[in-house]
Amino acid sequence: MNTLNTMQIGDLEVLSLFDGSVKFRATGAYQRGPAEMKGRDDADWEPHRDLLDDGMVELIFGGFLIRGGGDRVILVDGGVGPVPDEQYGLRGGELLDSLAATGVRPEDVTDVLFTHLHSDHVGWASTEGIPSFPNATYRCDRRDWDHFVGHDEWATARLTPVTEQFEAWDGEAAIGPGVDVRLCAGHTPGSALIVLSSGAARALLLGDVVHCPVELLDDEWGGMGDVDPALAQQARNSVARELEGTDVPAAAAHFPGLRFGRVLAGEGRRQWVFD
Repeated sequence: MNTLNTMQIGDLEVLSLFDGSVKFRATGAYQRGPAEMKGRDDADWEPHRDLLDDGMVELIFGGFLIRGGGDRVILVDGGVGPVPDEQYGLRGGELLDSLAATGVRPEDVTDVLFTHLHSDHVGWASTEGIPSFPNATYRCDRRDWDHFVGHDEWATARLTPVTEQFEAWDGEAAIGPGVDVRLCAGHTPGSALIVLSSGAARALLLGDVVHCPVELLDDEWGGMGDVDPALAQQARNSVARELEGTDVPAAAAHFPGLRFGRVLAGEGRRQWVFD
């Protein structure tokens, strides 16, 4: 199991929950879009070699646990889930062990928020047809529920068992003290950001609006698996501009170590630093 990382946002404690990982050849991981976006050539990656391991980009699978908002114990995203074999180097299935390392049991979780419903975010929604978090309310944007459930085999299998515990939000919603969701469509129809705030402190959980910090540094960078590549590019660029130079930390479920970092304003291009 990977090292547990924590971030304090005012009174909110955010803990990373590792589930698994996979490595891709960096130049094969990103898709081109209508504007011939970057990421598919070695030259694109040359300024960002610090984010690679021998030419490979590692995608972490996992989620985040949020505590400190009253009696709420909130899980953001549910990892890829158990993987029968390590085909293509993919491994998963450690999220519940990561949760246990925080001292939290599955029955303690009050809310499960899905930033979107791709298979690598809903893997632990249920286990063998039984909700993995029996006392939790499961939530996502209604657009994603309508897009995936009943149409995508993996999402339907994982989410059908939690239907009676499910509530949808529609664009924006306040989930609990200091935890809000905001529509940021493009990667999927209901792709969302999680906005954390406590006192003067603020942070963002980016879902799959961004897969790798490099996407926040260049407006012409491509994405991975976007339903609407052009809209997803607009969403990424908007988030990058929102974060640039503000000292607001951000993290995403695929970032190295599930670590928070910040977008620094720089001459010529933005810079990323991990906290």
